[in-house]
Amino acid sequence: MAIKIMLDAGHSGKANRSPVVREYWESERMWLLCEMLAEELLKYGFEVLKTRKDINESLGVFNRGAKAKGCDLFISLHSNAVGGSGNEKVDRVEIYGAYDNLNNSRELASRLATAIVDLMQASEGRVKTRKSQNGEREYYGVLRGARSVGCPLYYIVEHSFHTNERAARWLMEDANLRRLAVLESAVIAGYYGLAKPEIVGDVNQNGELDARDVALIKRALLGSYQLNDEQERLADVNGDGDLTALDYMLAKRKLLKTLD
Repeated sequence: MAIKIMLDAGHSGKANRSPVVREYWESERMWLLCEMLAEELLKYGFEVLKTRKDINESLGVFNRGAKAKGCDLFISLHSNAVGGSGNEKVDRVEIYGAYDNLNNSRELASRLATAIVDLMQASEGRVKTRKSQNGEREYYGVLRGARSVGCPLYYIVEHSFHTNERAARWLMEDANLRRLAVLESAVIAGYYGLAKPEIVGDVNQNGELDARDVALIKRALLGSYQLNDEQERLADVNGDGDLTALDYMLAKRKLLKTLD
């Protein structure tokens, strides 16, 4: 049975605009990241669900968390914000998990924090918890909702602060969101001991055979691109140990769906 993951893009509509990069809206950028992360997780064989089908759909925080019923993992995607003079310099990744380290939740949180900090080049990463005033339950509604339905692992992932100009501009790049999706899916897959199925011909190793792969094989044959050892192995589509024009032809046919 596939491991089931519930993804939550943290806000609906146009919400949480950056005060320093005015085109940045947390809701829009995290919605796109959520879509990308779902695509990347599927490549590992996870079953992926989302709390909302439309960015404009509004759903209460507890109810979003409760959507994780029957899931193995719940992740709510965000960027953070901080007010006050001088605080625009705050640039760190924060991951909130179970207040009591339920199911050793800090392990996956730490892995994600370390990897995201490295990719985003943020100043630091923090694994955090927050309890209610009486100290007997989660403070955040989405986490409280996920816990209430028995989801074993649940997190809020804050991808630095959109009140920080550097971070907001980094998150405004679609290519960077894709890099985050690829990274986070790999960390999650590693935690569960899963590996992405290898695809013959996937020279750029993005999880699919696409036009870029075919172009790279052609360039390698023409001598205008140098493949590394792993790329050369993947480019050998017919598996005969040599990269030839036949491999290019077979890769092209696979791309055009004329060859299984």
